[in-house]
Amino acid sequence: MEFCTRIANQLMLKQIQNPFGKNIVSSPLSINGVLNMVVAGSIGHTLKHMLGFLGSKNVEEINSKSRKMMAVVAGGDGRSPEKVGNGLILTMVNGAWADRRFPLVSKHKEEVLKGIFNCEASSVDFQTKADQVVDEINSWASTASRGLIKEILQHGSVDPEIVLILVNGLYFKGLWDNDYKFDAMRTEKRKFYLHDGSTVLVPYMTSKKKYYYGSFDGFKVLEIPYRSCQPNNFSMYFFLPNERDGLQNLIGKLNSDSRFLSQEYFKYLTEVKLDEFWIPKFKFSFDFNVLEVMDDMGVSFSRIENPRDLSEMVHNTEDAESFSLKMFQKAYIEVDEKGTEAAAITQFDFVLFSNLYQSARYNFVADHPFVFMIREEGSGLILFYGAVLNPIKED
Repeated sequence: MEFCTRIANQLMLKQIQNPFGKNIVSSPLSINGVLNMVVAGSIGHTLKHMLGFLGSKNVEEINSKSRKMMAVVAGGDGRSPEKVGNGLILTMVNGAWADRRFPLVSKHKEEVLKGIFNCEASSVDFQTKADQVVDEINSWASTASRGLIKEILQHGSVDPEIVLILVNGLYFKGLWDNDYKFDAMRTEKRKFYLHDGSTVLVPYMTSKKKYYYGSFDGFKVLEIPYRSCQPNNFSMYFFLPNERDGLQNLIGKLNSDSRFLSQEYFKYLTEVKLDEFWIPKFKFSFDFNVLEVMDDMGVSFSRIENPRDLSEMVHNTEDAESFSLKMFQKAYIEVDEKGTEAAAITQFDFVLFSNLYQSARYNFVADHPFVFMIREEGSGLILFYGAVLNPIKED
């Protein structure tokens, strides 16, 4: 999970350095789910390379982490949080579309894709029925995201030489814990300071409740929990730089600080009464090329030179010279007085290639760009992670 968090940090750094940068939301958990599916079907140099950047020793360790991940999104005991109730919904679904020329290996399909990832698998014809497959995958993505992400592929965008597409769909809906609910009558418009120094009027939420809060070197952290859905507990965290133009320094610090990557910061939050507290409402979507961001990090993973490295996943790899790889994610988030709704779809394509300081007073006024995160407390899994540069921009 640490590597996927680094991807999210790198993505945010790239966006805020762009004068036309957008609000960012990504799902490290969804990226991790797809990469784990790839690892589980790899051997040889590809496996060694992936284990290296994911920081794992072997496939068994990856599969063990994947089982724990799937257990969290299944409610920890095999039950769906949606059925458990209390206002929280969390679902993760996985899908595989294999071209009929390169069918999935039955053992891998049943024991790994279905057995570990509960992955639905289909045999399709990318060469002559690509648009039909596009419609099928888009319909699947819309269902997985509860209609928040309706299209991840466009007609004519699918390479006829695609061998396999793996897709992860993650959906989260949580209501703020009863002790932390916002009164919509108290929401009011206030200034939000953009990174260029200009301001926009934004609807802000506020309350007089006590919050878990921490003040660190150059930034503050605040936690808002969602209604409990035992045995899992989820919270949203806000990371606010002290300086109005401090977002880049904050993300750089989070990207390099082992305390954050090991999630130690969350241990140092204490419950306090805030003298002033304002959080903006926001709603937006964001999509990006995951492998391009990995390349910016110095981790190249755009091609599998030896197609036999996937021989445990798909048949007929001896008929290929190599595979080029593509990985994209599209995510959406909305935060308001009731709670949060968020979704992410992550797609991985295999294409046949031929040629601690404590302040005296406490306040948390998020009136300038900040970072947010949705995290499961017990496992430390990061479901969604991003940055708000302008709360009134939706994409």
